[in-house]
Amino acid sequence: MARALCKQGLHPLVIDARDRLFGPHVVHPLYDWRVQIERDRLLSMPLADVTGWHAPGLTAHAPGLARATRRFDVLILDSALADVACPAAGVRECALLSVHVSTMHAVYALLKTRAATGLQAMLTGDPSACERVREACVHFLDSAVAAGVQCLRDEVDAIAALAVRMAHEEPGCQPRNNQA
Repeated sequence: MARALCKQGLHPLVIDARDRLFGPHVVHPLYDWRVQIERDRLLSMPLADVTGWHAPGLTAHAPGLARATRRFDVLILDSALADVACPAAGVRECALLSVHVSTMHAVYALLKTRAATGLQAMLTGDPSACERVREACVHFLDSAVAAGVQCLRDEVDAIAALAVRMAHEEPGCQPRNNQA
Protein backbone atom coordinates (compact mmCIF):
# COMPACT_ATOMS: atom_id res chain seq x y z
CA MET A 1 0.00 0.00 0.00
CA ALA A 2 2.79 2.42 0.92
CA ARG A 3 4.63 1.77 -2.35
CA ALA A 4 1.44 2.39 -4.33
CA LEU A 5 1.02 5.71 -2.53
CA CYS A 6 4.63 6.61 -3.37
CA LYS A 7 3.93 5.97 -7.04
CA GLN A 8 1.09 8.49 -6.77
CA GLY A 9 3.59 11.10 -5.62
CA LEU A 10 2.74 10.90 -1.91
CA HIS A 11 5.18 10.52 0.99
CA PRO A 12 3.73 7.92 3.42
CA LEU A 13 4.89 6.94 6.91
CA VAL A 14 4.30 3.31 7.92
CA ILE A 15 3.76 3.20 11.69
CA ASP A 16 4.22 -0.12 13.50
CA ALA A 17 1.84 0.47 16.41
CA ARG A 18 1.36 -3.23 17.22
CA ASP A 19 5.04 -4.25 17.23
CA ARG A 20 4.58 -6.79 14.46
CA LEU A 21 5.70 -5.24 11.17
CA PHE A 22 9.42 -4.77 11.51
CA GLY A 23 10.21 -7.92 13.50
CA PRO A 24 13.30 -8.58 15.61
CA HIS A 25 15.52 -6.44 13.38
CA VAL A 26 14.07 -3.14 14.57
CA VAL A 27 16.45 -0.80 16.32
CA HIS A 28 15.05 0.11 19.73
CA PRO A 29 15.62 3.81 20.37
CA LEU A 30 16.46 5.24 23.78
CA TYR A 31 13.21 7.21 23.79
CA ASP A 32 9.73 5.81 23.26
CA TRP A 33 7.28 7.33 20.79
CA ARG A 34 5.83 9.73 23.39
CA VAL A 35 9.19 11.39 23.96
CA GLN A 36 9.90 11.41 20.23
CA ILE A 37 6.62 13.25 19.58
CA GLU A 38 7.25 15.63 22.48
CA ARG A 39 10.69 16.49 21.10
CA ASP A 40 9.31 16.68 17.54
CA ARG A 41 11.98 14.25 16.40
CA LEU A 42 10.78 10.89 15.12
CA LEU A 43 13.40 8.18 14.98
CA SER A 44 12.12 6.69 11.74
CA MET A 45 13.87 4.21 9.52
CA PRO A 46 14.17 4.17 5.75
CA LEU A 47 12.53 1.20 4.10
CA ALA A 48 12.27 0.34 0.41
CA ASP A 49 10.66 3.48 -1.09
CA VAL A 50 8.97 4.48 2.20
CA THR A 51 9.73 5.49 5.76
CA GLY A 52 8.86 3.34 8.79
CA TRP A 53 8.45 4.22 12.44
CA HIS A 54 8.43 1.67 15.26
CA ALA A 55 5.93 3.04 17.81
CA PRO A 56 4.27 0.21 19.76
CA GLY A 57 1.13 1.40 21.54
CA LEU A 58 0.65 4.55 19.47
CA THR A 59 -2.93 5.47 18.57
CA ALA A 60 -4.20 7.80 15.86
CA HIS A 61 -5.33 10.35 18.45
CA ALA A 62 -2.02 10.60 20.32
CA PRO A 63 -1.36 14.21 21.34
CA GLY A 64 1.11 15.91 19.02
CA LEU A 65 1.06 13.17 16.35
CA ALA A 66 -0.21 15.49 13.61
CA ARG A 67 2.49 18.05 14.36
CA ALA A 68 5.29 15.46 14.55
CA THR A 69 4.27 13.78 11.28
CA ARG A 70 3.48 16.94 9.30
CA ARG A 71 6.15 16.23 6.67
CA PHE A 72 4.34 13.05 5.59
CA ASP A 73 1.32 13.08 3.28
CA VAL A 74 -0.23 9.84 4.56
CA LEU A 75 0.11 7.87 7.79
CA ILE A 76 -0.37 4.10 7.53
CA LEU A 77 -1.04 2.92 11.05
CA ASP A 78 -1.02 -0.80 11.85
CA SER A 79 -3.61 -0.88 14.60
CA ALA A 80 -6.28 -3.08 16.16
CA LEU A 81 -10.01 -2.88 15.47
CA ALA A 82 -10.55 -1.26 18.90
CA ASP A 83 -8.11 1.55 17.99
CA VAL A 84 -10.17 2.47 14.93
CA ALA A 85 -13.33 2.71 17.06
CA CYS A 86 -12.09 5.97 18.61
CA PRO A 87 -11.84 8.54 15.82
CA ALA A 88 -8.95 10.95 15.71
CA ALA A 89 -10.10 14.56 15.49
CA GLY A 90 -9.68 16.12 12.06
CA VAL A 91 -8.17 13.00 10.48
CA ARG A 92 -9.48 11.44 7.27
CA GLU A 93 -9.18 7.71 7.71
CA CYS A 94 -9.43 4.64 5.54
CA ALA A 95 -9.42 1.31 7.36
CA LEU A 96 -8.35 -2.05 5.93
CA LEU A 97 -10.51 -4.47 7.94
CA SER A 98 -10.16 -8.23 8.02
CA VAL A 99 -13.62 -9.82 8.05
CA HIS A 100 -14.40 -13.41 8.95
CA VAL A 101 -17.62 -15.06 10.09
CA SER A 102 -16.55 -14.54 13.72
CA THR A 103 -15.80 -10.81 13.23
CA MET A 104 -18.70 -9.73 10.98
CA HIS A 105 -20.74 -8.23 13.81
CA ALA A 106 -17.80 -6.34 15.30
CA VAL A 107 -16.81 -4.91 11.90
CA TYR A 108 -20.39 -3.85 11.11
CA ALA A 109 -20.74 -2.31 14.59
CA LEU A 110 -17.55 -0.33 13.98
CA LEU A 111 -18.76 0.89 10.58
CA LYS A 112 -22.15 1.84 12.02
CA THR A 113 -20.56 3.64 14.97
CA ARG A 114 -18.18 5.55 12.71
CA ALA A 115 -20.76 6.27 9.97
CA ALA A 116 -21.00 9.97 10.88
CA THR A 117 -17.21 10.45 10.75
CA GLY A 118 -16.87 9.38 7.12
CA LEU A 119 -14.64 6.37 7.79
CA GLN A 120 -13.92 4.59 4.52
CA ALA A 121 -13.23 0.87 4.70
CA MET A 122 -11.68 -1.80 2.53
CA LEU A 123 -12.89 -5.24 3.61
CA THR A 124 -10.66 -8.25 3.17
CA GLY A 125 -10.79 -11.85 4.36
CA ASP A 126 -13.69 -14.28 3.89
CA PRO A 127 -15.42 -13.07 0.68
CA SER A 128 -18.94 -14.07 1.79
CA ALA A 129 -18.50 -12.40 5.19
CA CYS A 130 -17.17 -9.24 3.51
CA GLU A 131 -20.13 -9.16 1.16
CA ARG A 132 -22.61 -9.66 4.02
CA VAL A 133 -21.09 -6.72 5.92
CA ARG A 134 -21.15 -4.54 2.79
CA GLU A 135 -24.76 -5.49 2.06
CA ALA A 136 -25.73 -4.65 5.65
CA CYS A 137 -24.12 -1.22 5.20
CA VAL A 138 -26.04 -0.68 1.95
CA HIS A 139 -29.32 -1.77 3.53
CA PHE A 140 -29.11 -0.08 6.94
CA LEU A 141 -26.75 2.87 6.60
CA ASP A 142 -26.73 6.07 4.56
CA SER A 143 -25.86 5.60 0.87
CA ALA A 144 -22.76 7.84 1.21
CA VAL A 145 -21.50 5.65 4.06
CA ALA A 146 -22.21 2.46 2.12
CA ALA A 147 -20.34 3.86 -0.90
CA GLY A 148 -17.22 4.17 1.27
CA VAL A 149 -17.22 0.44 2.07
CA GLN A 150 -15.58 -1.76 -0.56
CA CYS A 151 -14.82 -5.48 -0.64
CA LEU A 152 -11.46 -6.59 -2.00
CA ARG A 153 -12.66 -9.49 -4.12
CA ASP A 154 -10.37 -12.32 -5.11
CA GLU A 155 -7.65 -11.10 -2.79
CA VAL A 156 -5.25 -13.88 -3.76
CA ASP A 157 -5.72 -13.19 -7.46
CA ALA A 158 -5.21 -9.45 -6.92
CA ILE A 159 -2.01 -10.06 -4.96
CA ALA A 160 -0.76 -12.50 -7.60
CA ALA A 161 -1.43 -9.97 -10.36
CA LEU A 162 0.37 -7.28 -8.39
CA ALA A 163 3.34 -9.62 -7.82
CA VAL A 164 3.63 -10.35 -11.55
CA ARG A 165 3.49 -6.62 -12.42
CA MET A 166 6.11 -5.75 -9.79
CA ALA A 167 8.55 -8.59 -10.51
CA HIS A 168 10.62 -6.48 -12.90
CA GLU A 169 11.13 -3.87 -10.16
CA GLU A 170 12.80 -6.32 -7.79
CA PRO A 171 15.98 -7.82 -9.27
CA GLY A 172 16.36 -11.52 -8.68
CA CYS A 173 12.66 -12.04 -7.84
CA GLN A 174 10.61 -14.06 -10.26
CA PRO A 175 6.90 -14.68 -9.77
CA ARG A 176 6.05 -18.23 -8.76
CA ASN A 177 2.90 -20.24 -8.33
CA ASN A 178 3.22 -22.52 -5.32
CA GLN A 179 -0.02 -24.37 -5.92
CA ALA A 180 0.37 -27.93 -7.06
